[in-house]
Amino acid sequence: MRTDGHLQSFLAPRDFAADTRERIDRLNEELSTERNFDTGRALSSDFSAYSRVSHDLRTFQAREDALSRATTWMDVAQVSLGFVDAVGTRLAEALTSGLTGNDPGPIATLGATGKGALSDVVNALSKAESGRAVFANGDTSGDPPFDLDVMLIETTALAQSATDVASLLQAFDAYFAQGGGVETNAMSNFPGQSMQFPIGQGKALTIQVNAGDVAIREAVKQAALVSALPSTGFSLSPTDRQSLAQELPRRSVAAAAKLAELRGGLGSVEARADLLSEQMSHEETQLKIRRSDAVRADPLEVANRLQNEMSRLETLYAVTARRSRLRLMDYLR
Repeated sequence: MRTDGHLQSFLAPRDFAADTRERIDRLNEELSTERNFDTGRALSSDFSAYSRVSHDLRTFQAREDALSRATTWMDVAQVSLGFVDAVGTRLAEALTSGLTGNDPGPIATLGATGKGALSDVVNALSKAESGRAVFANGDTSGDPPFDLDVMLIETTALAQSATDVASLLQAFDAYFAQGGGVETNAMSNFPGQSMQFPIGQGKALTIQVNAGDVAIREAVKQAALVSALPSTGFSLSPTDRQSLAQELPRRSVAAAAKLAELRGGLGSVEARADLLSEQMSHEETQLKIRRSDAVRADPLEVANRLQNEMSRLETLYAVTARRSRLRLMDYLR
């Protein structure tokens, strides 16, 4: 006697429609995405132009990544410089009250304010991005651009050695000048070349902002000078205070102007980066359109092919149904 399993095996028709259903699925996908499932067929087996476009797109993505890193780098620099500017403004506002009268108390308070400002400025200039010091031309050593402890020791010694306001100011100007003590003793030995971000086609964005810039030196010098006032080797007379009350605000204004100029130059590079980003985005869009067009499916052609396959499937189902009935009759005889 035949078993049910044997009956099921005998009655089970061969699935002649499997390939047709697979083609229908592909055509439905082509119709919905408007993209040929068979890239080789769409390109007539000529992949050269398509490969070039794909390569150009990968190149654009690499350029966009580099541009994005440069933009982030400049954002960090601008925020830090803005903070340095704000610290300088607060310090300038404290000068008037700190340099009036004969009481040593305001000088001590002003010195503490200057020391705090110097610490804040040095910390702001020690920012890093992806392990690279922003104000040290991308230095990876981990050393801050300025050694705060060394600077405090040396500027305090300068103040103690001064005999009057003129010698005090002269000593600080020399210390923070190009090749001065701050550069040889308190500044890290970071790379001399400015940070560059290659953006393709032999071009690069160069970011010329580092701790050795005159604007940054002036901002640091102003904070260090105010910090050292309580340590001067001479007693600050009313005349000395009046002299400082005139000179230090003038220097604060000059330092702020240099800092604004530095930030403006950095802003110009940022504007160039924004323009490049827009241009690259437009070119990338055009490349994507070209790549998409190369394998784009003709909706009318796909619809006709789909209709043919659907008709074929219906025919196969009809034939399969008739054969199944015949096989069942043969079995029941």
